Amino acid sequence: MVAKSCMRRLTLLFAVGMLLCAGLGFRIALIQIRDGETYRQRARDQQHRVVTIDPRRGRIFDRNHNTLALSVEFDSFGIQDLDRNRLDSADVGNLAVQLSQITGEDPRHIVDRITGSTDFRYLVRWVTPETSERIRGLSAYPRFEPYIRTEKEARRVYPYRTAAGQVLGFSVDGAGQAGFEMEHNGLLSGIEGYNVVQIDAQRRAYSWLEDLQKSAENGADVVLTIDIAAQVAAEGVLEEAIAWHDALGGMVIVMDPGNGDILAMASSPDFDPNTPGRFQFEAQKIRPVVDTYEPGSTFKIVAATAALETGAFSLEDRIDTSGGRIVLGSQTISDHEVFDELTVREVIEHSSNVGTVKIALELGEETFYEYTRSFGFGMKTGVDLPGEVNGILHKPASWSRSTLPTMSIGYGVSVTGVQLASAYCAVANGGLLLRPRIIKSILRNDGSVESVPKSVVRRVMDRQTAETLMGVFTGVVERGTGTNARVPGFKVAGKTGTAWKAREDGRGYTRNYRSSFVGMFPASDPEIVVLVMIDEPKRRGFYGGSVAAPVFNKIVRRLVHLPDGPVESVPESDDGLPLHLASIEPNTASDRAFGFSDRSDPDFDGPLPRDPLTRDPLPLDGRWEIERPNTLSVAERARVELPSVIGMSVREAVRTLAEMGIEATIVGTGYVRRQIPAPGHRLIPGDRCVIECGPYN
Repeated sequence: MVAKSCMRRLTLLFAVGMLLCAGLGFRIALIQIRDGETYRQRARDQQHRVVTIDPRRGRIFDRNHNTLALSVEFDSFGIQDLDRNRLDSADVGNLAVQLSQITGEDPRHIVDRITGSTDFRYLVRWVTPETSERIRGLSAYPRFEPYIRTEKEARRVYPYRTAAGQVLGFSVDGAGQAGFEMEHNGLLSGIEGYNVVQIDAQRRAYSWLEDLQKSAENGADVVLTIDIAAQVAAEGVLEEAIAWHDALGGMVIVMDPGNGDILAMASSPDFDPNTPGRFQFEAQKIRPVVDTYEPGSTFKIVAATAALETGAFSLEDRIDTSGGRIVLGSQTISDHEVFDELTVREVIEHSSNVGTVKIALELGEETFYEYTRSFGFGMKTGVDLPGEVNGILHKPASWSRSTLPTMSIGYGVSVTGVQLASAYCAVANGGLLLRPRIIKSILRNDGSVESVPKSVVRRVMDRQTAETLMGVFTGVVERGTGTNARVPGFKVAGKTGTAWKAREDGRGYTRNYRSSFVGMFPASDPEIVVLVMIDEPKRRGFYGGSVAAPVFNKIVRRLVHLPDGPVESVPESDDGLPLHLASIEPNTASDRAFGFSDRSDPDFDGPLPRDPLTRDPLPLDGRWEIERPNTLSVAERARVELPSVIGMSVREAVRTLAEMGIEATIVGTGYVRRQIPAPGHRLIPGDRCVIECGPYN
């Protein structure tokens, strides 16, 4: 018989065993029933890998479907899991030096990347197929080949380089960082897709799971309202003007008043989105949308509109301008020209401050404020670009006695360039304030096209009032302060402006100026409105009529020459050239120099303009006219050898030819591909060279 003590031990062991089995069963039940899905998911995670499929970022086109931005695939080389025991510092240095000879990069930076502590480091990114082959052919490459990983990476490319650089902005690794690219990143970027692959213990893929995948949705293509040819012309003339006047900077906006399309938006200094790291952050700003300034006399559009629209004045009502001087409390406002009496029409044509102040005082604070707001000042225009500001417009409740008089002549109020251009578009189109439009259409992935319609904000004035104002602004150009904006063969309407810059470190004003002009062309049926603002001109004048109006003149004359450009009012050709090459006979030599003055600048004491050929000082007789003498000596008409401008940008080519006295006729945009006559041909100063241009390749 089994001893009782043994039985007790067996019973205890059986009980403990049963208890352990019950616990184990309970634990298994918990794993299978309660935690089963969790462990199955962990197994799937270990046995599968999700591969992200990047969508194609949408392209950006100008209104004529020229490509402004696109994503291009390049090769990128990285290094992973480097075995430092098999490679010494000499091997690393050899590879770094050979790579630097191809990329131009400091070899020390490449060494830092090779020897970095992370699992994966890029060696070289975004190289062309040709450069990729050169890298694979390096003598040091085989030693590192087991650790080098290559992949295809998309990089954003902007074929026109600095043209519309701020407007376009840029993107990095598929995400917009500035400009249009940032504002509409969701529209352009698309939606990522994915594939799920099975992997082995070494994490190597061996099969695809077709039921676990999703295709990427590519970003939409966008057609902008920008005309890249007009953009290049605006930027080129702006840079020439800034250099000529040694100015701090400036901006140009070209708009279609019929629908609010922004055809060009240029600002200086420029910005190349292909290499954003080479530019200061300030260069990325879209200044016509982000920066505000006191507009000076261009703001007299408000007083003129309110005076006519309310019926408080007619154009022929006479105003006592008090000899060009009015005292309001402790403040004195004066005119640059002295008149005892002017009609309302003449007040605008001669930009009389005293006359405008008296009109505003008669209208009263509430009426003037109402029309200021109606034009859209003090609020965002709604343009689809980042960083737009409201400007500054205080309510009448906070005005002092001097606010209304000073505001009527463009002080004490701050505007953006796009606000002011939109206000003049309202006059040009018959009285409608339109929302500025930068997107013309959206091309969806399914092939559908979504057109963006024009948007009317409100009616600012009756059509009759707008037509009357067009006649007044035409007089400004024909016989007022804007004569330098005249384009022979056409009627031009516009308004000049000159304003002191406010101090940034306190109250009051500096002795620096902003010179501006807003023009409408042609005046009979405006196709474009052009705003020009030059910031701090330091040489050759400072009035809007002598600094900004000539810029308008040059831009318009270039736009008239553009094939498929925004201006259809092309002059008839008398010399057998195609219509887009037909020349407009200049009334000054503004194509070579900005040596203009206007009647409002009789006391200008800057350096005198010189004849482009003889370099002799030209006479100062109230208005500078730079014209080639009727008779030239043989020496003066000596022929010059035409240089090669092939491969240059438009502005470089124009500047090179202008230095030799050769006129440039531009066909296309971008970089010069061909010139007629060919390099080496001998021309007489004043002759013309046709340069055919195409996008940067």
